[in-house]
Amino acid sequence: MKGFKGKFHIHPVFWIVFGTGILTGQFWDVITVFFIVIVHEMGHALAALKFGWRLTSVELLPFGGVAKVDEHGTRSFKEELIVTLAGPFQHLWLPLVSHLLLMTPYWNEANHAMFIERNEMILIFNLLPIWPLDGGKIIMLIFSKRFPYRLAYRYSLLCSLLFLVVLSVWIVFLQAFLLNFFIIAGFLTFTIINEWRHQRYVFMRFLLERWRDSKTRSFKEKTLLVTPETTLTEILEGFYKDKLHRIVVKGPTNHKEIDEKLVLEAYFNRHLYHHSIGHLLV
Repeated sequence: MKGFKGKFHIHPVFWIVFGTGILTGQFWDVITVFFIVIVHEMGHALAALKFGWRLTSVELLPFGGVAKVDEHGTRSFKEELIVTLAGPFQHLWLPLVSHLLLMTPYWNEANHAMFIERNEMILIFNLLPIWPLDGGKIIMLIFSKRFPYRLAYRYSLLCSLLFLVVLSVWIVFLQAFLLNFFIIAGFLTFTIINEWRHQRYVFMRFLLERWRDSKTRSFKEKTLLVTPETTLTEILEGFYKDKLHRIVVKGPTNHKEIDEKLVLEAYFNRHLYHHSIGHLLV
């Protein structure tokens, strides 16, 4: 458990929901949710550590949590999918815990039914296609297969916000005012907007990880066909999450190839942000 030392944090939203449950006399309910959330997030964290990811923190939320890592799009699709699904996977065996508790004098059928319901509720909620829920991360992975990383990230945030708005309107239409849901919905909205504002920062981290990480050499190649006038920034914005890019510069009589590491080197070390790729060929 060395990798978890000082890594766990509880978000204020969790305490709001926790306090609301205590005040309304739902002690076992909030304890159950707290337990399920911890197990869920431990699944993500253990999977990340298993693959050697650099786990910076684990933040607990009422509906799951956020395992923050330094890897941003440089690991394989399979690896990131496993880490993402490791949380929801825990919900498959958790009902067994409640069944075992029924053998003790501290647990009864009502508590068991509540445990099963909360376990299913947290699982379903986490699989909604909303960032930063697990469903939102899966959508991001799917988009990253089809679009460059920056576009995939942007599209996943837009889809997340759209789905959240539709879900909120649907709940209001049903005239079911769920205080906890709207507290969480408010947090999710804030998170999506904040992520949108920091798109460039996230994109820069993605590029820096690619520049520093030699594991990208194991990625499949993807050819980017550009003209000599294409800027380095434009080229980098066309980078995919799970590909090693072969940049082919079209010339009047022949084509020239440039390794993606050279482009990244020119961008970060030589600060040639708005220079054309043709500048590197001179």
